[in-house]
Amino acid sequence: MEIDAIQEWPAQWLRGPLPLCVLRVISQHAPLHGYAITQRLEEAGLGTIKGGTLYPLLGRFERDALVTTEWVAGPHGPAKKVYSLTDLGVERLQAETERWLLFSTRTSTLITSEGEHS
Repeated sequence: MEIDAIQEWPAQWLRGPLPLCVLRVISQHAPLHGYAITQRLEEAGLGTIKGGTLYPLLGRFERDALVTTEWVAGPHGPAKKVYSLTDLGVERLQAETERWLLFSTRTSTLITSEGEHS
């Protein structure tokens, strides 16, 4: 199977890194509304992230003071809630990025190793 042909990743694969990916997207492109976040994630190759997955995550970020929100009037419709990282969100992003890189290196090493077989 070609990697480029993969349209959707298993949900269990996305659960771990998705919060970190969302924080990264917000840090790079803020302020962003939810739909724009899903578009950026899709452009990055993560597939379609549904609102039922994204919005509870954004709610937790807001509750934990990782993001600030603001309602911005739309030019042709209702106001949209946009998200930006707080200083605490930036700190969490940096710390969790380091942890994720260590974890992903260890798991990649394990699943690609051709060590001893019983």
